[in-house]
Amino acid sequence: MQKQWLIFRTFLIAALSGFAFYKIGVFLPWLLGPMIALLLLRQVTKLEFIWPKLLRQIGLIILGVQIGSSFTRQAVELMWFDFPLMILLTVSVVGMALVLSILFMKMSGESLATSILGSLPGGLSQMVLLSEEVKSANSTVVTLMQTFRIFAVVTIVPFLTAWIPKGTHFDELSLNDIPSFDVSHFLFFLGMGVILFILMKRIHFPLPELMAPILSMAIVQFITDQSVVEVPTLLLIVSQLFVGAHLGLQLEKVSEQFTLRLFWSILGTNVLLITFCAFMAYLLMFIHPVNSFLDFFISAAPGGIAEMSITALETGADLSTVTSFHLFRIFFILLLAGPLVTMALKKWVKS
Repeated sequence: MQKQWLIFRTFLIAALSGFAFYKIGVFLPWLLGPMIALLLLRQVTKLEFIWPKLLRQIGLIILGVQIGSSFTRQAVELMWFDFPLMILLTVSVVGMALVLSILFMKMSGESLATSILGSLPGGLSQMVLLSEEVKSANSTVVTLMQTFRIFAVVTIVPFLTAWIPKGTHFDELSLNDIPSFDVSHFLFFLGMGVILFILMKRIHFPLPELMAPILSMAIVQFITDQSVVEVPTLLLIVSQLFVGAHLGLQLEKVSEQFTLRLFWSILGTNVLLITFCAFMAYLLMFIHPVNSFLDFFISAAPGGIAEMSITALETGADLSTVTSFHLFRIFFILLLAGPLVTMALKKWVKS
C-alpha cells in the first residue's frame, strides 16, 4: 500500500505541476512541469517518490504511435532525398561533439575516454555501456554528462524554439480527409509492433518501446498508404507526464555527484554544441529550403529522440523529418561511431 501511495503522489505532483506550467504559459508544460517539479522537490525536501519503469514505457509507446503516424508513404519516400542531408548533419554534429570533448577534458580534468563517451549524443544507456568497456573511462561521470545534456537540451532548445515561428506543415483537415479506422490495418500494426519490440529487446536496441511503434506504423502506412490510428490529445499529455517524471527523477540520482567545475564544463560545452546545431540548421535551410530552420534545428539538437519529438509536436515542426534525422543519428553512433571510438580508446589505453 505504501508503494502505491508513493506512485500516486508522484503522479499527482507531476500532473499538478504540468497543469500549473500550462496555465502560466510555459512551453512544453506537460514535459517540463513534472521534470522540474520532481527534481526540485527531491533537492529541497525529504519526500520520497517512486516512478515505475512501466509508466515510462507506456509513455514512450504512446509517443511512438504518434510519431509513427507522421510516416506516411509520401514522408517515407521523401526521406531518400533527405539522406545526404542526414549524413552531413550527423557527421557535423558528431564531429563537433568530439572536438568539444577535448575542451571538456581540459576544463574538467577528466580522462579523454570519459570526455569523448560523455560528449557523444548517442543515448544515455548506450554510452554508459560503452564506457564500461573502456578502463580509463569513468562510467559515473559519463552517466552524469549524458543525463545533464538531455536535461539541458530539453530546457534550452524548447525555450529557443518558442521564439521561432511555428511550422506550417500540418494544415487543418476537412471531414473528407479524416481517415476511417481499419481494424485489419490496426491488427497488422499491433502484431508487427510486438514482433519488432521482442527482436529489439533481444539485441538490446535502444528505446524499443519507442522505436517498435514508429517502425511498425511507418511500414504499415507505407504498404497500405492509409493512416492506421490517431492518438488523442489526452493520451499525448499523459505520455509527456510519464516521460517528464522519469527525466526529473533520473537526473536527481546523479545530481549529488556534481562539482562546480564539472557543472560549468558540461554546461559550457553543451551550449556551444547547441549553438553549432543552430548554425548547421541555418546552413541547411539554404541548401534545402523545402524544410524550415525549425525543422533542421530540432533535428540537429543533441537531445533524445523522445524529447525532441515532443518538441517537434508542440512547435509544429515536421515530425517525420525530425524523427528520421534522429533515427539516422542513433544508427550512425550505435553501429559506426560508438564502436570505432571505443576500439580506438581501448588501443590508446594499451599503448
